This record gives sequence, structure tokens and C-alpha cells, in this order.
Amino acid sequence: MNQKLLDFLSTFPDLSKEEVEAIAAHIPIVEFKKGTVFLKEGEVPGKCYFVLDGCVRQFTIVDGEEKTTAFYTEKFGTISSTDYTNRTPSGHYLVCAEDSLLLWGDPSQSMENFAKFPVLKSIVSDMLVEELNQAKDKFSNFIIANPEQRYQNFLEERPDLANRVPQHQIASLLGMTPESLSRIRRRIQKKMSKSI
Repeated sequence: MNQKLLDFLSTFPDLSKEEVEAIAAHIPIVEFKKGTVFLKEGEVPGKCYFVLDGCVRQFTIVDGEEKTTAFYTEKFGTISSTDYTNRTPSGHYLVCAEDSLLLWGDPSQSMENFAKFPVLKSIVSDMLVEELNQAKDKFSNFIIANPEQRYQNFLEERPDLANRVPQHQIASLLGMTPESLSRIRRRIQKKMSKSI
């Protein structure tokens, strides 16, 4: 049994030690190496995922250029989409930015686990609602922020990513060029050095 999965499930106070062990025995885990593309644009996703360990990047290709649209890590791990729910072709790619350990589910496997462990359904539902609310808040902040504020918000909200993924992918996520991000980073460093 995977210790990281046991540790993760143990963070939910509604689960007893026995339930943690029983659920862990029924949740499928997959390991992907860095660089593995496990969903391509145009494919109908058959699974949803949760990042237990590692980092997954979501991107689309626009005019031959990759545009990063999300990073999923241990703290922001639910990888699902309307394409998974509606059984429609994906509009993006999913690639492992690091070696990653993912939980996965498909409709039949999820229903089976929810039937066996009713408490699991409410936990998953609560997680999805919380992540949806966070995403809505982030999107609102993104819309009203200027580029420098977007980067500062990113550093506050996702400090774990600053040294885990390339700067050009962070720039893409924030809707700016790598050169613009470099200028913003230099400005912020100058302000910080003056305040010391």
C-alpha cells in the first residue's frame, strides 16, 4: 500500500484509520515519468486524476505555440474537465512536468468506490467545490490585475512552483512573454533591494 496515499487520506478527519486503509486499497495509482504526455488534444478523456506527488502541466497549442493554462501539484491536484464529464474531445494536453504519482478514476470505478465508501463521495464533492471556488477567485483576481500584480499573486498563491517549472511556462500561464516576466522580476528585485 502506498504510504503517500495513506498519509493523504489520513488528512481527512471524517475517515477512520480502518476506512483510510480500506479506501487506499481500492484507489488506483499510476506513476508517470517527467515528459509523459497522458492526454492529447482531441482525445476523449477516459479518466480523471489527482496529483498525489509531482507536477502536471496543462497546455494548448495556438498558432504552433504552447500556451500553459494550468499546473496541478500536490496542493492543487484535481485534474478533471467538462471533457471528462461530457465525454467530449479534450481541448488541451496534459504532460508531467516532473516524475508524478497520480490517483485516477473513471466513471465506473468511481461509482463502485462511492458505493463501498459513501463518505468518500462527500469528501470528493467538498474538494471539488473548494477547488472550483478557488479557481473562480483566482480568475477574478487575474482579470483585474496588471502583469506585475499577476506575477506577485502567483508567487503568493503558488510559491511551490516558482522553482519547479521553467520561467517561460510561468510567463505563458500569466499571459505574458518571457521577456516581460524577466523585466517584472528585475523590477521586483530592485524594489526589494531598495527596501533593505
